[in-house]
Amino acid sequence: MVGTDAPSYKRLREVWRSMHKRCYNPNSKDYGKYGGRGIRVYEAWHDFETFYNWAMSHGYRDDLTLERVAVNRGYSPGNCRWITRKAQAYNRRTNKRYVVDGRSKTLKEWSIEYGVPDYTIIHRLKAGWSLEDAIKKPLQNKKKRGG
Repeated sequence: MVGTDAPSYKRLREVWRSMHKRCYNPNSKDYGKYGGRGIRVYEAWHDFETFYNWAMSHGYRDDLTLERVAVNRGYSPGNCRWITRKAQAYNRRTNKRYVVDGRSKTLKEWSIEYGVPDYTIIHRLKAGWSLEDAIKKPLQNKKKRGG
């Protein structure tokens, strides 16, 4: 194991503590979203060194966050991975997902894929456009007048 003064060690220790706090401390502000819903930590991960070794052998970097792949399952080696904060934001349970062509994505993800700003998609939907047209129709280039 790396020395306890290494930045990765300290950050992983905090990730580990926070994970346990959310799942087991009813006084935690996030307990209702985790422990209160039955989300638990894999028994072997109650030992920090076991968690640390898994993290270091599964792509941990200081700029990544721990994600549960299946949001209704607990923290375990088969359900966790390290991803960017941006990717993590797309995967929140509260994000509304839109299905187009059999694929489910957030509005922001569709916006990035088709190059249509998310606020434009929202405006189009409010104006009565179909979901597919609101997401896929390219922006109209307005011709400049005068000159």
